Amino acid sequence: MTTARVFLSHALDDEPQADVVEAALRARGIPVARGRDLTLFDGITDKLRQAVDETTVFVAVCSPRYLVRHACQWEFTRALLAAQRLGDPADRIVAVGGQDPTGLADHVPVDEVADAVAAKIAKAGRVPLCGDREPRPERLARPRHFVGRYSTLWDLHRATDPVVLTGKAASGKTTLAEQYGALFRTAHTGGVEWTEIDQCDPLAWYAADLRRIAAERFSVDLGGLGFDAARDTLAELLTVAGTDVCWFIDGLPPECDARRFVLPSPRVRTVLTARAADPAWGFTEIVVPPFTPDEAGQPNRCTGGEHARAVLAFASVLDSVPFSGDMLVDGVAPVFGTAAPMVVARVLDELDGVLQPVDLPDCAGRQTWRLHPLVAAEVRRTMADDDVVARAAVVLGRALADSRTGLHTLRHAVRVAQEEALPPETRQSLLRSVASKLEARGDSAAAYTVRVAVGDYLAAAWLAVEAGDADAILRNAARLTGGPNTEYRRRFLTATAHDLRGDHARADAACEGLATEPVPVWASEPERGRMALIRVRALRVRGHHLAARALLADLQPRLERATPSDRAVASIELAHLLASEGNAEAAREKAEEVTTALTAAGQSRHRLAREATAIIDATVEEAPAPHTNVDRRPTDKPTRSWLSRLLRSIFH
Repeated sequence: MTTARVFLSHALDDEPQADVVEAALRARGIPVARGRDLTLFDGITDKLRQAVDETTVFVAVCSPRYLVRHACQWEFTRALLAAQRLGDPADRIVAVGGQDPTGLADHVPVDEVADAVAAKIAKAGRVPLCGDREPRPERLARPRHFVGRYSTLWDLHRATDPVVLTGKAASGKTTLAEQYGALFRTAHTGGVEWTEIDQCDPLAWYAADLRRIAAERFSVDLGGLGFDAARDTLAELLTVAGTDVCWFIDGLPPECDARRFVLPSPRVRTVLTARAADPAWGFTEIVVPPFTPDEAGQPNRCTGGEHARAVLAFASVLDSVPFSGDMLVDGVAPVFGTAAPMVVARVLDELDGVLQPVDLPDCAGRQTWRLHPLVAAEVRRTMADDDVVARAAVVLGRALADSRTGLHTLRHAVRVAQEEALPPETRQSLLRSVASKLEARGDSAAAYTVRVAVGDYLAAAWLAVEAGDADAILRNAARLTGGPNTEYRRRFLTATAHDLRGDHARADAACEGLATEPVPVWASEPERGRMALIRVRALRVRGHHLAARALLADLQPRLERATPSDRAVASIELAHLLASEGNAEAAREKAEEVTTALTAAGQSRHRLAREATAIIDATVEEAPAPHTNVDRRPTDKPTRSWLSRLLRSIFH
């Protein structure tokens, strides 16, 4: 840019005063740009963004109406944040006609604006406000009807992190947070992340969001990590990346420990929303102010027409997370037939502000929308329709077959499955599809909660085995009922849980043949592989090392087709056996293979990585006496002493 330029920002009602300011500036030979391409509720265009960024001095006509309009808020905030990065904002930002609520702009009378702006241009040296590139694609809500509360946004921006926005239901906490993310995103070079907390299973679905974000940002798979390990790993990745991220956590359930949800990274600024804050959290609390009479008097854009009622009725049975317009079209197609796309398009325009647009980077370029949960609850109360629930189940069942299905669609399916009007067999089918999808994604914690909800206790028990959670294994195994095969599984899983706890006597009492009986031929192929690996471990911890080595060798062809987790388990078992034979160096090498692979995958906190590290530490401290052809019994003191020390290092 070779010419100094002024951007003149004003509300639509203040155009006469803006014309006076523009005339004064042009009389001094200063080029002026204005956002004339915007209608009242237009989005932010690339043309407007470029005009603000390339300006040298920003002039705002600060009438009482100015910062009510979203576009004016966006223009003013973007310019102010850019000016802050360059020095004193008052050197670049001029407020005419009134004081801005931030107190950062230079307040200038209208009759002095030309002289003041000319002086600022001379001082700025024609350097544009902003030369930065836009942040990475991210979730961005577009609350274009947001009104008032602009000073509260700056209170939030200046507050000490973490910040929790509190207020009664429908007080606008989420809207305020979304507006902050939209207006202040350039203050966070690493972008914005938005997570909604599921009220039924907060940690499980939040862990799935952590996995999604780690994969999108760093191509790192956090599958297999517990919640705290996944959170800390992602926090570490964000710290190393070295860019500031604003992290929103929306809808904290009551009586939860909010501190567990906050990523421990100096690069992450956390904003939470909740009905109330617990002083024990130690967060900065900002109470969202009640609506003013002007805000409360905004026109109701829900017209109540037939088309609008049909679209709202379908949207209301979904979860409050975003959904695609395609899903709405499928939902009302039985009513409107081939006209459904045009009907939905008109309704989305008609209900702008009720059905709110949200941009998502993981939705293959499709526009998504969100319906406020309180609006949804009121619609369901007044427009309850079992046929709509049944249609939603059909639409979501079809959507789950799409390889692009994301977490939002899975949450919608879980929400619809909770409807009492849905037949039990449809509910079970829908939930099982969700669980299978979650397992394929690697979201084991969320898959576990869905399996338990649908009564698939065997699948839930195997997920608990993978996570190494003995308590969860026992809970689900105890619920297994059926014929001889199911009874064997119940005893086998119960014994596995006791073995994980190190209580081998109780394990043998639960399933006497845990270490000695062959894997049953009637089990499924994946199940046989898991049972065989569990038997290898049972043989090893009981001192039957030769038998364990032989079984592990027999498993090698199957392990080539196994999951990475099962292969890691086999490598760790081999490392244990090598250490028991006195081959400390080979045991360390095998354990180091596991830690190296898991660390490279961003899973240094995985339980298998911790177990491999324990083997390395134990073999460095002491190499047991060489073991030859004697298959030691559990009473042999050298093996038992070394093994007990190792197990203590793993489990304690």
